[in-house]
Amino acid sequence: MGVAGLARRLEAHATRYSPEDLKGYNAIIDGPSLAYHAHKLALAALDRGNVSRIPAYTDITFQALRWLRTLEGINVKVTAILFDGALPETKQAERIARTARYNQQVNGLRSNFPSTTCPIPTSLGSVSYSFLAPALREALTNSEYAPVTRNVPGEADDWCALQATEGPASLIFSDDTDLLLYDYPPGFRLLFYRDADFWPEPKFKGYSPPVICKELGLPSLTSFAYCLAHDPHSPESKLVGEAKRVDTASQTYLDFAKRYKVAPNTAELPPLQNLDVRISEFIYQGLNSRLDPVVYLPFLVEDQHRASAWVHGQDLRAVSYSIFTTDRSRVQEHRRKAQKVSLQKIELYPPQELLVMMQTYARNISAWVEWTAERDVPHSLIWPLFAIGVVLPELKSPPPLALWLRVLNADFDNTWDHIHLNASLHAALYSLRFLKQCIEVWLSLQTDISSSLVPITGQIHTDLESMGPITELFLVPGQARKPQGDQELMQELIAEVYASANVEIPIARIPNKKAKKQQREAERKERKKQEGGAQVAGNSFDVLEFMNARRN
Repeated sequence: MGVAGLARRLEAHATRYSPEDLKGYNAIIDGPSLAYHAHKLALAALDRGNVSRIPAYTDITFQALRWLRTLEGINVKVTAILFDGALPETKQAERIARTARYNQQVNGLRSNFPSTTCPIPTSLGSVSYSFLAPALREALTNSEYAPVTRNVPGEADDWCALQATEGPASLIFSDDTDLLLYDYPPGFRLLFYRDADFWPEPKFKGYSPPVICKELGLPSLTSFAYCLAHDPHSPESKLVGEAKRVDTASQTYLDFAKRYKVAPNTAELPPLQNLDVRISEFIYQGLNSRLDPVVYLPFLVEDQHRASAWVHGQDLRAVSYSIFTTDRSRVQEHRRKAQKVSLQKIELYPPQELLVMMQTYARNISAWVEWTAERDVPHSLIWPLFAIGVVLPELKSPPPLALWLRVLNADFDNTWDHIHLNASLHAALYSLRFLKQCIEVWLSLQTDISSSLVPITGQIHTDLESMGPITELFLVPGQARKPQGDQELMQELIAEVYASANVEIPIARIPNKKAKKQQREAERKERKKQEGGAQVAGNSFDVLEFMNARRN
C-alpha cells in the first residue's frame, strides 16, 4: 500500500525520460503490479473498440507480454520479473483490509441489483479476476521470459529493491510507492507503470531516490516518509525540516524504517517455483512452522446471499493440506461466510486416512482421464466437466443444463445464478489446481521413495499434467464468448456427469428433447443398476464415486 500521498508529494522531483535516456538499462519488473497494469491496458483496448464487455485473462496476459516486448524494443533489457512467493506477516492486516474492501464492493453490487439480474460487473474492476497474478506468472512461464521469471520467498517489491542494489544501470517498474524508500546506487531509476507510456510514442516519467535525497538535503527518503505518515497535511518544506530532526534511534522510527531494509530471507527453496502465491505461501508454512497454517483463498465474485463457493472442492484442498501437515490436525482458511470474510477451520486427514483418500482419488482421476479419452472430450472441457461433478453434490438445487452450457461458453446471461455457478466452478477447479501443485512440490522434496504415498501421488501428478492454464480454464462473466465446440456433445457429457453424481436434471427446464431423452436413459440405467444389472463399462457413471464420498 505504501505511505499515502508519498508519490504525489515527490512528483515535483520526478524526471522526464526519453527512450534514449533509458537505453542500456536493466529492467526489474514487479510481476503482480504488471498484472494489474495489464488489466488496465486490456480495459483501455476494449474502450477504444467500443466493446461492451470486460477483458478475459487471455486479453490481460496478451497486454502484459506486448508491454514487455515493447520495452525491450527500445533497448531496455528485462533481466528479472519477480512474483510474491509468501507475503510477510506484517502484511496480514493490509491483506485482510483489502479482502474486506473487495467483499464490500461485491456486496454493494448485489444490493444495487437485488433481483435475479446482474449487469456485466464492470464496476468491480480487477476484483473480478481472482487469479490475476498467477495467470500472468503462468503465461510468462510459457513465453520467452521464462528464464527471468521467478517466485521469491517473500514479497516481490523487497526483492526488486534487493536486485536493483546488486546490478549496474538498474531500473524498477512497479506501482508500489514503498520502493522510493530503499537505498539505491547512483543512476538507479524507479518508474511507475502509470508513468510509462509506449503508445503512440514512448515517453516516461521516473524517480531517482539518490537525486531526490540530494535535492532535499536528506540522507534518505525514509525519514521524509515517516514524517509524512505522522503529519499528512504539512507542506513539503515543513516535512523536510522535520525529517532532518527525526530521532533515527527512537523505537518508533526504527520500527517504521526496518520495513525498507533490503535484507530479505535468502533461504529460497528451488522447488517452490511455478506456484501460485497462495499455494507457495501455504507450503512455506507447512514446511517451516509448527503452527496451524492460514490459507488466504483467492477472493471470488459470487452471490453474497448464498453459501460460499469455496465449499466446493474443500475435500480436495483438505487432502492437499494434509500432505504437508502430517503433524497438525487443521488448517484455517480465510474465506467468505455469510456477508463477511473470516477464518474457517478445515480438519485434516490423519496419515492412514490420507492414504485411503489418496488411493481413491488416484483411482478415480485415472478412470476419469481414461473415460474422457474414450469419449474424445475436448481438452479444454476435461477438467471443467470434472469440476461440475465436484460441485453438483453440494448444490441444494441443481442448475439446468443450459446454465452450465452458458457458464462453460462464457455466455453471460446477466444473472446472479450465472455469477455464482461460475464462482463455484472456479472454486472446484482451483482446488484441483491446489492439489496438483502441492503434489508436484511434495514429490520434488521426497527422499523416502519407499513411502506408500509416492506411487499414488505420482499417478495423480501424471494424470493432472493435462490440466490447462488459468487463461484456458477460468472464464470471467462478461468477457467475450468462448464457444467450446459441439454444443450437443457438451450437453450429453454434462448430462452424464449429472447421472454419475446421482443428481436429477431439472426436467421442467431442460432445453431440448435430446436432453429429456438423456434423462430417461440415465433413469433406465439407474433402475437397471438397482435391479442388479451390470453397468455399461467405460462410462462416467462409475468414474466419479469419490465425488459423493464425504467424511463422516
